[in-house]
Amino acid sequence: MLKENNIEIIKLDEINNTTLQLSFNVEWTMDDKASIIDHILRLTSAKKLEVLEGADLYSLRVRIADNEFFLNFEEYSHACWFECVSEQDICGLPALKQLLL
Repeated sequence: MLKENNIEIIKLDEINNTTLQLSFNVEWTMDDKASIIDHILRLTSAKKLEVLEGADLYSLRVRIADNEFFLNFEEYSHACWFECVSEQDICGLPALKQLLL
């Protein structure tokens, strides 16, 4: 199990104008997502709004300032990314990127 203080975001990739993929300094599994979420919420001061959980996908809807994003974790690809909830939230993606750097 990862500890929050061992986690660092080492790379941010803008996949498109609505999606920001995160890479970490450690290998993680779905068992580690709580530590990763705590770390990201601390960095961004995000407020948890909703959890959506599927077989291999975990999504947390969060509010950061005036924008909403899904923070997604996918088990099989070990991918983690932020995605804008709506087109109105696209304007908040650059500020989110700055918070994560």
